[in-house]
Amino acid sequence: MSIIVLLASLFFWSPVQVGSAQHPQIHADVILDPSAGSISWKLSLHQMGKQFEFSLHSGLTPQLDSAGSITLVGQSEQHGASGIDPQRPVDKKIWRVTVPENLASDLPVFISAVGVIREDLQQVGSGAGRSFSATPGTIDEQGVYLSGATAWYPHPEGKLVTFSMSVTLPAGWDAVSQGTRLSKESAPDGTTVHWECTIPQEEVFLVAARFHEYTRATPLLEAQVFLREEDSNLAARYLEATIQYVDMYTQLLGPYPYSKFALVENFWESGYGMPSFTLLGPQVIRLPFIIRSSYPHEVLHNWWGNSVYVDYPNGNWCEGLTAYLADHLMKEGEGRGAEYRRDVLKKFGSYVQEGLDFPLSEFRSRHSGATEAVGYGKCLMLWHMIRQSVGDEAFKKGLQAFYSDFLHRRASFDDIVACIGEEAGTDLGDWARSWIEGTGAPEFRLAVDPGEEMSKITIEQVQEQDPYRVWIPVHYQLSTSSWWLQQIVEFTPGADGTVPRQQSFEVAGSLVEVKVDPFFDVFRRLDRSETPPTIGDIFGATSQLIVLPSLSPRLDAWRQLARSWANDGDVRIVLDAELEQIPPDRAVWILGESTVGVANEHLRGAVLRTGSERKFELSHTTWKLPTMKPPYLEPILSQFDHSGIQVARHPDDEDLTVGLIRCYKEAAIPGLARKLPHYGKYSYLLFEGEEPTNIAKGEWKTDTSPLSWAAKGISIAGPEDAREPLARPGPVLDADRMISDVRWLADPQREGRGNGSEGLHQSTQWVADRFSEIGVKPGAPDGSYFDSWSEDELDDPLKKGVRLRNVIGVIPGTDPSLSGQSVVVLAHVDHLGRGWPDVRAGNEGKIHPGQHLEAAPNRACGLGDPAGEFAQDQTDLPAHVEFGLLQAVVDFNHPFGFDEQGRPRARSIVNDAPHPPPGIRLDG
Repeated sequence: MSIIVLLASLFFWSPVQVGSAQHPQIHADVILDPSAGSISWKLSLHQMGKQFEFSLHSGLTPQLDSAGSITLVGQSEQHGASGIDPQRPVDKKIWRVTVPENLASDLPVFISAVGVIREDLQQVGSGAGRSFSATPGTIDEQGVYLSGATAWYPHPEGKLVTFSMSVTLPAGWDAVSQGTRLSKESAPDGTTVHWECTIPQEEVFLVAARFHEYTRATPLLEAQVFLREEDSNLAARYLEATIQYVDMYTQLLGPYPYSKFALVENFWESGYGMPSFTLLGPQVIRLPFIIRSSYPHEVLHNWWGNSVYVDYPNGNWCEGLTAYLADHLMKEGEGRGAEYRRDVLKKFGSYVQEGLDFPLSEFRSRHSGATEAVGYGKCLMLWHMIRQSVGDEAFKKGLQAFYSDFLHRRASFDDIVACIGEEAGTDLGDWARSWIEGTGAPEFRLAVDPGEEMSKITIEQVQEQDPYRVWIPVHYQLSTSSWWLQQIVEFTPGADGTVPRQQSFEVAGSLVEVKVDPFFDVFRRLDRSETPPTIGDIFGATSQLIVLPSLSPRLDAWRQLARSWANDGDVRIVLDAELEQIPPDRAVWILGESTVGVANEHLRGAVLRTGSERKFELSHTTWKLPTMKPPYLEPILSQFDHSGIQVARHPDDEDLTVGLIRCYKEAAIPGLARKLPHYGKYSYLLFEGEEPTNIAKGEWKTDTSPLSWAAKGISIAGPEDAREPLARPGPVLDADRMISDVRWLADPQREGRGNGSEGLHQSTQWVADRFSEIGVKPGAPDGSYFDSWSEDELDDPLKKGVRLRNVIGVIPGTDPSLSGQSVVVLAHVDHLGRGWPDVRAGNEGKIHPGQHLEAAPNRACGLGDPAGEFAQDQTDLPAHVEFGLLQAVVDFNHPFGFDEQGRPRARSIVNDAPHPPPGIRLDG
């Protein structure tokens, strides 16, 4: 028997202290049998009162094991928790426990139950790309997922609880819950895991499977990864990211509230954020961009939603604030904050059509494009506008005060607004309430009255609804200056209590250019000309038409795609040959590489012309992209192995969008059906293979806006957004690992890493293993990590044909137009061995370990942080990045012919490249 004891098990059943006077406590002994789908448990319940009711899954039958009575009082359906994506209801029974009056009120109540819980995965949600597979709870041989929505244990309605839990499972299985793992005991006949959570919780989760576990401890927390397949490389990336993000949010908001954070791999595709862990699907966690996009969001939920709880009857503020401080923050750190906010506003315009809008105070969870656009997007913009109004420091202090004041409590929009307002010394209540309770969005128009000495700028709200209480930034430049000035225009109630529709101000001098809200700092409905047509415009349209290609040999596959997108909403599917006229009020998808009739004549041509004008062209073997520079290099594709998607404005109604999907490989069509709804921000896409894999994407450029004005014949560079993000993730410098690496490379057993030595051979193998671990792919010509050759020793003419090798790794770029181009990062791994060629007197024959000159640069440059960071975030690398650990670093200004031994090979690697790359020398 192997036993991992994390805390002394004798404390396991000790009373939970935190909040014990206020919150019920649950102590559980749970036994799971995944093969049978069964569970049995024995509970002791504390602080429950003389009489209480609870809901329990109908597959479980409870028994009272202490004094009193238990009675079945009703049956109903249990819906998913308010903050989680919607789940189908569970049949449950309502039970009442009555404790004799003569017993002391602090005595525990003992209950046990046995039964089966197997709720199949089913599609939930609505709209193309907004439905997903989910289960409210199941016990299965693939894995176990139990939550509050499962009603698998007695939970007093509306109360927070603390708990401790012992879980017994089959041998080889493991269990994860929120809080701290006290111990894990593994034996041939089974596994027992003990969990405890002293922090009050809204529900108790239990997840189990056959996991491979990886951990890394820091002073802040223990980072954990539970994978269903062994993958130390993937685990290492998530462990480092966990430490980065927890440290960043601790500094930004306050102390991390739990002892651990775990990434847990689910057995279906999911994206759940639980207290102290996240449950992500097997494909999701392996997407290279997830660590820098969605993963910070899941970590941050441990502050918002899983420690400060949401007062759902008054609206869910949590998702928008989490998106702002995670998804938006990461983009802002890349200098793309304005682009992200523009996409948020674009999504609102695409998906929130008439009849689909609602106030933030009514948002509970996301289940459609419209609910996401309001509950995430509009809410995110609310926090951004508040930040712009009060300034970064007051905003951060307000968030910190809110976290401190409402930790382990439920909070509302009003609570967070009040905390920020108090730190800023202003009352934000009425203004914020107008956005929280209101619907719609303002629309603006700009008018400029230029003059030589005085100029007038007018901003008007032109939407049908009453004017909104809002401020909007106006940037302008005068002919007498070379910099941009800014004026904040405020729409606030006048003496009569009404907000004016129009505001004006004058500037002294002649105007050159004016731009209103160029960085999308205000929640507003964008004008059509501010953004290009996108795929999301079609999916978000109230009414859609899907035109099938009647002559296509892939007609059945296209029909299946159309049906999968027509499950929700007003979607009409028709064969091209049967379409007599184009409906004037529908967004349109045209499917297939050839169509007939009016769809081909009128709509298909318009889409192809739009693409051609913007340098997007596609045939069955080649493509041309807007990102390519002339002369165009048209890459040759595997024949009939790719798919292209492009959109354009509807030729009869510019408020509508038409899209064309061409696919030359039938097996790829189901994948397009799944993937395209998630690419809503793009105007064109290119996919390859059966998966299919995206290899290019982009938006058409826009040149005009009703919120821009320029003097005739003048064109100047626009204003720059130089604002810093609220926080940045710091580097993960694992000092212990770095020291260990340097010591290994400098160990006498490496023989100073001299040319031809076994120590150098071991070192190059060690580098290759590290590249493999962090996800850097082999880059040598033969498909391995090693570029080998023979060289004569310079200091010993008798040593002929010494075998040497460089270690070459590559991270592929994502931009096809940069195919064949690379950025090369070089360092050298060899050293002086036993002192050649110019050894100092007295050091002849002694090992030169190189721990100061080469070992540390190798670890920092070639092996660790740059390669690991790039490997994590491959989606931001347009061109290849190659890492070379060579026998010499390339330095063409060096006065000698060789640096150590291998400089000729290093030079040839660069000179022989198809596109000579720039070198980045990092070792000084």
